Amino acid sequence: MKAARLYELGQPLKVEHIPEPKLRPGGAIVKVLSTHVPPFTDRVLSGALGYSLPTPFPVTPCDNAVGIVEAVAGDVFDLQPGQIVFCDPFISSHTNGKKSDAILIGWTGLEAASSRLQALWKDGAFAQKALWPAECLTPLPGAESIDSALLACLNYLTIPYGGFLRGGVHAGQTLIVNGATGGLGSAAVLIALALGVSRIVAVGRNQEVLQKLVQLAPQQVVSVCLEGNFSDYSKKVTEASEGADVLLDVLGGLTSPEPTLACIQALRPRGTAVLMGGVKADIPLPYDKIMLSEITVRGAFMYPRHVPGELYRMVVVGILNLSAVQTHVFALDQINEAIAEAARLKGLDYCVVTP
Repeated sequence: MKAARLYELGQPLKVEHIPEPKLRPGGAIVKVLSTHVPPFTDRVLSGALGYSLPTPFPVTPCDNAVGIVEAVAGDVFDLQPGQIVFCDPFISSHTNGKKSDAILIGWTGLEAASSRLQALWKDGAFAQKALWPAECLTPLPGAESIDSALLACLNYLTIPYGGFLRGGVHAGQTLIVNGATGGLGSAAVLIALALGVSRIVAVGRNQEVLQKLVQLAPQQVVSVCLEGNFSDYSKKVTEASEGADVLLDVLGGLTSPEPTLACIQALRPRGTAVLMGGVKADIPLPYDKIMLSEITVRGAFMYPRHVPGELYRMVVVGILNLSAVQTHVFALDQINEAIAEAARLKGLDYCVVTP
């Protein structure tokens, strides 16, 4: 089979023929139909983000896929060959010890002890076939009638939905999405509309993408462009939100805490801030406001296992409308072009590889 292999950080992936993966206990072999290419893939593979990729090299990267089950291990009883599934990358060994060994398959170890689990589930989905833990596979019944490239975008839809669950987002609320012009933030706006959030404040720096988000639902979505100094855009966020119930912060690798702080200050009493972005700075939280207004600040990472199935069912019945999502599709042999294109895309434009 063909796979895109990383031999050295900072070097292009090499597409080559390698042996097909071998089935192991607890796993399944999946024929990869499509995989989403995150916009920061180039920085993962260059080493710029400091991700702990599986070693030794070479390795097949990529942490997500939609595919067809080809074979299941003897101890896997609830999956059948022929099923179309979503491949979730997050797994740990589920022990009750104090040291976690969680990983994102084919992407990074999350703890010091992750190398052991990475050795078991080393390679990711930039390949024609992949070995995946059965517990990370969600069946997508009826998916034969849906474009698999579009289904690959579940990789980004699931993450903000997990943040919404942490923050208790529900219909009728006011929501701030900080980092709304990125792939995760735009997905958050789309899902918030499906959930019936009555007012969505999209905060970001790309005015063109902000306008596209407003056009999704002009009566519900308002935008704030982060221009000028902190006091200027902090006032704008506060005025636009009129007292937000929840903040979902999915801002990328910014080194300033000010945009996040501005959004936290715009929360109403007993509001909730959910942090699940990549800000590279400590946030000087306003002690008095958090105490007197009883603000909750929560962290969120990835999502519970039931999330991909829930979102898929929302798509099938038309609650979650993906018509605004634009997929830019590449073949596996074009993997390096796909990674370069993904880095340029904003908003609801997503790059997909179809091995």
